[in-house]
Amino acid sequence: MQDHILTVPEISKFFGVSKKTVYEWCRFGHLPAFKIGQEWMLRQSDLQKMINAKVSSAGRKQQDLFAKGRGGK
Repeated sequence: MQDHILTVPEISKFFGVSKKTVYEWCRFGHLPAFKIGQEWMLRQSDLQKMINAKVSSAGRKQQDLFAKGRGGK
C-alpha cells in the first residue's frame, strides 16, 4: 500500500489556513514535512500520527484536570 503525499495547497485546505502559514509550519518544524526540490510535502500517515498524538495528549490533560476537580492534588 502506498502512502498518499500531501502538497501545501492540500494541507492548507485541510487545516483552513493560508499556504503561507503552512510554509511557516513546515519551515519551523511544526509539521513532519519534507522537501522534494523546493516543494514541501507531507505523508498523510505522518499527519494522522501527529493528529492522533495531539488528541491523546489533550485527553490525558483533560483527565488530569477532572481528577484534580474531584479532590485530587
